[in-house]
Amino acid sequence: MLDLSSLRLPGPAAALPEGKYGFGKVLAPYVLLADHDPERGWHGPRFVRREDATTMASSASVQYALSIFEGLKALRQPDGSVSLFRPDMHGRRFARSAERITLPPLPEADFVAACRALVKAQEWFVPAHGHGSFYLRPTILGTEEFLGVRPAQQHQLVIVGSAADVFYDHGLRLWAEKHMIRAAKGGLGDTKTGANYAASLYGTEAAKKAGYDQVLWLDAASHALLGEAGTMNVFVVIDGVVKTPALDGTILPGVTRDTCLALLRREGVPCEETEIPLAEVFAASASGRLGEAFGTGTAAIIAPIARIGTEEGAIDIPAPGPIAKKLKAAIDAIQQGTAPDPLGYRVAV
Repeated sequence: MLDLSSLRLPGPAAALPEGKYGFGKVLAPYVLLADHDPERGWHGPRFVRREDATTMASSASVQYALSIFEGLKALRQPDGSVSLFRPDMHGRRFARSAERITLPPLPEADFVAACRALVKAQEWFVPAHGHGSFYLRPTILGTEEFLGVRPAQQHQLVIVGSAADVFYDHGLRLWAEKHMIRAAKGGLGDTKTGANYAASLYGTEAAKKAGYDQVLWLDAASHALLGEAGTMNVFVVIDGVVKTPALDGTILPGVTRDTCLALLRREGVPCEETEIPLAEVFAASASGRLGEAFGTGTAAIIAPIARIGTEEGAIDIPAPGPIAKKLKAAIDAIQQGTAPDPLGYRVAV
């Protein structure tokens, strides 16, 4: 276990700026670091100023994309306390991502404790209740300097924090991409590694130039099945059934995705994790059986989808739909402590 008991900030607190935070722009001044090598394992946790957490250009993370990350939230509760949302599931996914690209996994208990420590040390950076969240970005990267293709021997854990508020505030317009791919079976599609996201950027920028917000990625083999919506999992509601692509190794097992499925099933709403052909969505739209569509993710929580553009034409969808609105309200209430937490998702800092 990492010994976090004696951690102290190396300098004074800095005030949280006033106004809108956006996403990923208002960064907290201190980060939590820990080192790893084969002899000592994970050791040496400490706080440093963010600008002092540097990586060499010759490191394994830069040269060979040996890095993985997570994204989770801490939120101010009505009584002024702070809670993390589902850090245990994020920790398990963090470890799986690390193992997939030969990085040393951080034990789940250490992951949760380290996230708690960072939030507690910079609690002044957590927005007021109902005014946003403190978004954490835990990262493991290979720090060993070498220019040969192999696993690294030295690594670092870095946890960065950021004040955040609205991610998407409108119905999304997605472009169904039939030429480029995000991930193929056997690849990195179900891991949160930088290489996974780098592969998506060119297609995303092309979609934005065409007037869309994000890409609706399709499967690599046939370009016919729904994958992910930008950086989010995707859901469609057809004939009253909520459907989302099955976790086939190309789909990130989203924490918000899992939360939505759990809440819907508690309410008795029929849900399916299955293959979803784009042609089925087209047909359901044409026949009036497509109720709504939305993306899910830690940053956005729920992002209604208003249009899916394709080379064959566009699908226009009412947005936001009733299920998306109900899920957004339910998850907001659990995260912010204004509703019961029957599934035990809130973890006090």
